[in-house]
Amino acid sequence: MTTPGITVRPLVNMAGQHHFNEVFFDDVRVPATNVVGEVNRGWYVSTTTLDFERSSIGSAVGSRQSVERYLTWMRANRGRFTQGDRAAVVHQWVERWVEVGVSTLLARRVISMQATGQIPNSEASIAKLYSSELSQRIARTAVRMLGMWGTVIDAHAPLAGEVAVGYPSSVSATIAGGTSEIQRTSLPPADSAYPAPKPDFV
Repeated sequence: MTTPGITVRPLVNMAGQHHFNEVFFDDVRVPATNVVGEVNRGWYVSTTTLDFERSSIGSAVGSRQSVERYLTWMRANRGRFTQGDRAAVVHQWVERWVEVGVSTLLARRVISMQATGQIPNSEASIAKLYSSELSQRIARTAVRMLGMWGTVIDAHAPLAGEVAVGYPSSVSATIAGGTSEIQRTSLPPADSAYPAPKPDFV
């Protein structure tokens, strides 16, 4: 990262948090001793590491924990809701609970493929796309549950203001690790000029 020509620019999200960066490469020269894998095949090294990140098992577990925490709070605070409001939010939480299960299965599919030496490029993108957009749906449902309190960042707010921080923070989920648009881009055909990577190239 200290090589001349590399510039790192922090990206701060709407909640004032810094979790990732923009990285610029201007006429950067990489010594031959630093080459990983084959020359001119760096993208495949990158996509292999991205497949591990995009398996999203951590996101699936985190989403499940968030939904469980919010449901526990809602059960403990039944008196804050009218019957109609509570029913509407409960239906949304049921949908989120089912989606958390789907996210977990997608992540496990990627992991099982990696364990057998397969390359889960498409599967990892699907898992990442689903889990990052799910995190945004969970954040929206949490705000719906709390109403105006869902916009208050304060230790005395319900759930200590966690929801008001989580909602704007979730926006960057569909940018980090590759945007949703990138995940939806199809891979080149098998007979194209870009052959599929081998599992042992790194």
